[in-house]
Amino acid sequence: MQISSAAQLWAQSTLRQDTQDPKTAAQDAGGSSVATDAQGQKNAAQNDAQNAAATQNTAARTTIRGAADVFAKYDLTKITPTQIDALTADLKTARFDDLGFVMSLERQGAAYHAEMEASSSVYGIDDQDFDADAPVDLIAKTRSELALAQRYGQDTERLSTQLFKLEEAQMSRASAAPAPSSTPQLAETLVLFQAQRLWVE
Repeated sequence: MQISSAAQLWAQSTLRQDTQDPKTAAQDAGGSSVATDAQGQKNAAQNDAQNAAATQNTAARTTIRGAADVFAKYDLTKITPTQIDALTADLKTARFDDLGFVMSLERQGAAYHAEMEASSSVYGIDDQDFDADAPVDLIAKTRSELALAQRYGQDTERLSTQLFKLEEAQMSRASAAPAPSSTPQLAETLVLFQAQRLWVE
């Protein structure tokens, strides 16, 4: 019987560890390649979605700011349902082309509420607390609805878009507001200057 030396046993065990089945090696290489490709596709999809959202926001900003003179008359942080009806009517008259935004606004108005109340009266549904002349903060209300939708895992795209447009409309209103005139102060200064000059003479 031949007895293997310690050196031979060590050499054999090392060879077993170093050699790898070519099929297993190919599978490992393929698996990491597939994982890399999947991650790359995921990153590309995220970038595409971000670019599309940025493009959509830019278009929405341009549309909203095009109607800055209409939004200038309304403060969306304290607007009544009756005023919302007036705002939507003004936007339609101005041929504002974002129909989705206008329809979302209409749902907050007094006319829409009255129509829903009338159609639901058969079922005994009535909102006694509704006040057509009570101011509401549309931006805060939409933000709250968005947070609620996110909490319950609902679709948030429509609310996110509406909130963005409402905030843009409010900002365009601020930028369209005329700067306060300094004429009264200037006139008062001139009168005082004239009086001082007469007193010195």
